[in-house]
Amino acid sequence: MPSNPSSTNSAGSGPGHPEGIIPMVLTSATQQHFGCVADEDVTGENPYKLLKKDDILEDMKTKAAVSDFSPVKQIILDYPESELLLVFDRDFIYGQLFYLVVTPEAKERILNPPEPEPEEDLVNEIKTPEPKEWISLGSEKEIDEESVKETRGKLMYMFSRARSDFGMPVSFLDRNVTDAKDGNLECVSYQDRRFNIKLLQRDCGVQAIPILQSSSAQTQWKYMRNNCTQYTPGELSRSEKEKTTQPSLSDFCNAVTNRVLHALQQEEIMNVFRDDWMALGKETEDVDWSGKVSDALMLNQAFSDPRYSQDKEISCMHWHPTIQNVIAVAMTEKKQQNLIRSTGPLIVFYSFSDPTHVKILLECPDDILAFEFCPSDPNIIVGGCLNGQVVLWEISAYVVHLHPAQHGHHKHESLKTDMLGLEDKKHSKAPLVRYSAMSGVENSHKAPVTDVHWLSQTFEVTAQGIPVENKSNISVQLITCSPDGSLMFWDIRMPKQGRQTAPDKKQNDLESQMANYSDNNPFKHLERTWKPLIMVPLVNMERNGDYAPIRFSLYPYTNNIINSTTISENVGDGSAVSADYSQLQMPSAKGQTPLPDINTMIYIGTQDGEIVYTDWKMERNDLDQLLSPKPLHFFRIHPCLVNTIERSPFFKDIVLTGTSLFGSSNIAIWKEGVLDGPIILLPSLEGLCTSACWSLTRPAVFFVGKGDGKIEVWNILENTGEAVHVQEHMTNGKITCIKPWTVSSKQHFLAVADDLGIVRVFQIPPVFYTASRNEKLNVGKCIDQQQERLIDLLKRQEVWQNQTPGSEDHKEVDPEKPGTPTEEQDDMKEYDDFLVLEESILKSMGFTP
Repeated sequence: MPSNPSSTNSAGSGPGHPEGIIPMVLTSATQQHFGCVADEDVTGENPYKLLKKDDILEDMKTKAAVSDFSPVKQIILDYPESELLLVFDRDFIYGQLFYLVVTPEAKERILNPPEPEPEEDLVNEIKTPEPKEWISLGSEKEIDEESVKETRGKLMYMFSRARSDFGMPVSFLDRNVTDAKDGNLECVSYQDRRFNIKLLQRDCGVQAIPILQSSSAQTQWKYMRNNCTQYTPGELSRSEKEKTTQPSLSDFCNAVTNRVLHALQQEEIMNVFRDDWMALGKETEDVDWSGKVSDALMLNQAFSDPRYSQDKEISCMHWHPTIQNVIAVAMTEKKQQNLIRSTGPLIVFYSFSDPTHVKILLECPDDILAFEFCPSDPNIIVGGCLNGQVVLWEISAYVVHLHPAQHGHHKHESLKTDMLGLEDKKHSKAPLVRYSAMSGVENSHKAPVTDVHWLSQTFEVTAQGIPVENKSNISVQLITCSPDGSLMFWDIRMPKQGRQTAPDKKQNDLESQMANYSDNNPFKHLERTWKPLIMVPLVNMERNGDYAPIRFSLYPYTNNIINSTTISENVGDGSAVSADYSQLQMPSAKGQTPLPDINTMIYIGTQDGEIVYTDWKMERNDLDQLLSPKPLHFFRIHPCLVNTIERSPFFKDIVLTGTSLFGSSNIAIWKEGVLDGPIILLPSLEGLCTSACWSLTRPAVFFVGKGDGKIEVWNILENTGEAVHVQEHMTNGKITCIKPWTVSSKQHFLAVADDLGIVRVFQIPPVFYTASRNEKLNVGKCIDQQQERLIDLLKRQEVWQNQTPGSEDHKEVDPEKPGTPTEEQDDMKEYDDFLVLEESILKSMGFTP
């Protein structure tokens, strides 16, 4: 959008650019939607793109104030033609990356520029200078003396061959030159120590000529023109030469000679061009992170507001899906803090425009351990609480605070009406957004909600646990997990029975108390009555009870056929940008189309370090009862609580898991469908592995956050034994969450949150975001090789077990149980042999009787 909102009142009235154009800022999502991605669809050679007026109006209708074209809405509506011209301004001539042509005259002027008239008068006036007659000053004599002349006659050699050898076939062989009389012997030159000439004088010629220098400037090349320039060197007059040789010049030289000699001496002793700031703190260990300048990840922004981050730690963090340079973090109380809370649990929004002050505050009933933006409407946010409840927020009325330009515009308007001069205090306070809906305690999890994810907007789940087609193409369902041993599916639409069923007096009193803020609340039908659609228990395969899930990962199911206009059509109001969820109702089970191609398998990381691979789709038994299926497989690879389950953005079937325990941790990479174990198991890492994430641009790279404030960069194509880069002193606390984000093709960020309540955004260097040639193909081959290696290893182990001679010890071993007694017996046997050897050595030395 334009940098100055007030300049969009009339076409081309902004300062610094011609009439008829308006500079524009288009996000990457808008560029992809209209097919004008910078340096791909539009380039410096072909910078023009015609946009249909109807498409722009549809975009403004869909996104409203979030649309990049909303500031120039009236100008677009008044435009007479059906297509508008968008120009890619790669050199930022008018201050932005694009500018929109809003008048037909300017559009015709840009597409068909007038041809310049040739200046015939100037061409006729140009005269070619005539060469002057050369006057000899004796230089030809010096040239003649320096020229090389032959002083002896030339030697002549004649080579002949017998006539009988003419036309004979030639064969080349290797032989020693001493074996034949006519062989050639090489005479290698060598230095004779008895003969030495000392060079005392050398004759060389030096000619003083002007230094040739090439330079360039950003000029607009219109047409070629012949020009010539004649000049004569400027010489000083005799009086001017006498002034330059006055004693003042000699006094100046005498005064500065000592300082110049001292400077030259210091330059020889030390490097005067060394950057002391870059070298500051490199030779010391106990330094603060702010004084540590890294050669890899460079600090770009640090977000902290002492009013809300003091004595808090960050449990979850997400970048805003559509608004650039905005990040949301969940602040929770530290476990060791038993003091009175200064502020309650909050989710705060930071912006690059003001890193030290929050933009929006989301009120939370309890500490939030996980939250996520809705994929179809980023103004809707869901979070999971420490007490097991699920909370919804709707922030469409407060999105204006996240836009710096619009926020400044509102501030300017309020200053005109504020006569007491108190606007600065009002503006510095961020708005507090109350939650729109919250599940009841009796219908929620019995333990903290540790992870939450929205279902894809292309399908939904019925009350019987069957995936069906989502005809509205809106994300209306989500999944939560908790260590209470269950997964819960939630639906944010109104139940089919009506707004309320059997309300009691207490519920009516509660709704009347909340009427002051719920009039415009689209989810007031869920308040205190929201309950899960389905609850899927995770039955333990080994012992009685259920698994305790901490993290889970769904298979990303997407459908390319998504009609964005359906959102407003289902609501019934075509002018609305997003759906009115207060009017959406859950459809009946009749007439819904099941989707058999939906992958309902899910990876789950438990509190005990287990990786469970199961199906969340409910099954019916012989008594027609809905039961959750037993897990397909489980693995004990990690020693304790699994804190990371991340799917690769390039391979949907590749999953990264991580855990930590008492100073040691490990990372595993899994392939969906391979039920024999992880295809890659990285060695135990030093320090706590608190978080991990894949790179968004390199398929082989992922980042690992440590408990001691380090960031490790791993590349599975280069080395699977150790990290390719370790960055220390990223923070003074423990890293709790890391999230990558891509702003443009040359700007990639990595957000790092810690337990001190501070968010730091680091700029990723090109070596870690520029993919090598065929990197994705090579990663796919590496994964296939690791899968074949795992299968071959399992076959070899089976063969070794069959070939091992039977014994009583081996017969008692159950190979399917983890931690088999075979290993323990081997260790005990080695220990007994060591005791026998120790006793024999002590007896031989006479230390024992």
